[in-house]
Amino acid sequence: MSSLIDFIFDNDNPYRFISGFNNQDGVTTPFFTDHIYLDDNDVLHAMPDFDITENLDEVNELLNSYTDLLSIYHAKMRVYKGDHSALHQGFYSPLLKEFEKNMSINIPKNMVNTFAGFFAGIPAKINYVPNGSSANDPLDDKSQKINDWLSNVLNRSNYSDILFEWAKKADIYGHSYAISYLDKNDKVKFRDLSPENCLIVYDNSMNENPLFAVYFIKINGVFMGTLYTDEFMYDFGADELTDSNKFDKKQVKNDLGMIPVVEMLENDERMGLFDDAISAIDKLDKVYSLKFNDVKYFSNALLFLKGFNALDDDQQNTVQKIHVLQPVDKNGRAIDASDIDAKFLSKPQNDQQQQNFIHDISSQIYQNAQIINLSDPTLGASASGDALGKKLQPMVMLAGAKARKMTNAFKQIITIMLTQCDCLNGQSIDDVVADIQVKFTPNIPHSLLDESNIVKNLNNIVSLPTLLSYLSNINNVQQEISQINAEKQTNMQQFQKVGADDSSDGDYPDDSKVSGSDDN
Repeated sequence: MSSLIDFIFDNDNPYRFISGFNNQDGVTTPFFTDHIYLDDNDVLHAMPDFDITENLDEVNELLNSYTDLLSIYHAKMRVYKGDHSALHQGFYSPLLKEFEKNMSINIPKNMVNTFAGFFAGIPAKINYVPNGSSANDPLDDKSQKINDWLSNVLNRSNYSDILFEWAKKADIYGHSYAISYLDKNDKVKFRDLSPENCLIVYDNSMNENPLFAVYFIKINGVFMGTLYTDEFMYDFGADELTDSNKFDKKQVKNDLGMIPVVEMLENDERMGLFDDAISAIDKLDKVYSLKFNDVKYFSNALLFLKGFNALDDDQQNTVQKIHVLQPVDKNGRAIDASDIDAKFLSKPQNDQQQQNFIHDISSQIYQNAQIINLSDPTLGASASGDALGKKLQPMVMLAGAKARKMTNAFKQIITIMLTQCDCLNGQSIDDVVADIQVKFTPNIPHSLLDESNIVKNLNNIVSLPTLLSYLSNINNVQQEISQINAEKQTNMQQFQKVGADDSSDGDYPDDSKVSGSDDN
């Protein structure tokens, strides 16, 4: 596997983030260990009958082989943080007598943050809704207890923040993990993990069932962490990795009863948002650097003197860094004193072509990733909600596909946590999970004016629930209808009360009720 990192982890290689490695640069074997191999989508597999507890000596070999992929994942995070290949390149300028460094524009971070905010910026709604009921129906006591338990567990883990970071890590790496665990008070919780700290090995059956998972950290070149199986957990360090016989001494029961780690895919190919755009991003950084160097060039332009005798030391010191080009003879005299000229040298400008290139490449990067560029000035020109919706349509489709994968992964985490639930009352965990609704709402800007016009035009044409569903600021239609009915009932009661208090028969009040009236 030593050639894998040589092939992919190369700042000048435009394909360095593309998933998979089969037959790349002489790598012909996908096996990390005697029994565990890597497929072309970076998924670790073994035979269904493989038992890691009987092959604990392969854990160390697996982690050492995984180091190459770990370096690639780390490189993706470095790019997200702004450490681009252009920053590691440059040249020495004899004219300026300094090393010219490049600059970078962090488009990957903007892409990831834009899509993560669009997809998970609005917290997902998670509810237990028994089969045959709707989300707006009142729950019986049994179902209410399950719903309350689920709500407490999710809030205990700050689930909205966890889901956001879980989704963001998948955007960067192409996939990410979540782990369920018991805290020091034996309360079940969950959190997100990156591929830099976790891996799962699946069997190679049609179902791809997880065989085991490893949570790890690497400090000073030494791995330490925990191995998870359905039945046991094994904490390990350098001693256990070098002597597998010591693993048995660290064996403890897995109280959750199943592997507590779940993988969430960005897509089946496990490609991040900017994996296939890294070559264009590298080129874009270089063009920005050239434009910056052009600006710097003008502040250090050469002064061309023709027909003048050589400048003395005092005259030369008045010119910053002596940016003077002067043709003179060996005695320092002007070659042709009759032809006098003094000017700053300039080079041909191609600023418009550079600007066009930057605009075209930037637009293409966002288009290929199906992410909208929020800094695009044409976006604000979309006055109507319909025009904005069409611009957002590619990102809406991408978010819809991701929502399906994240819902599946999140339900797996809920399945694990429900092993600690004491209010199922004989129901199977699978039946409860099947009735849990997970709804992701894209963070789409809405035009309240357009929505109000739709409601106005459809009034008395469609039912009230359908009418209210067109208003984006109404989260619960049934609750809003109940509120409307309650207000109508209150107004009717107040009207009846006013009518009962008014006993006069005509338009004028009874004289006997007028303050200060004279009975005589």
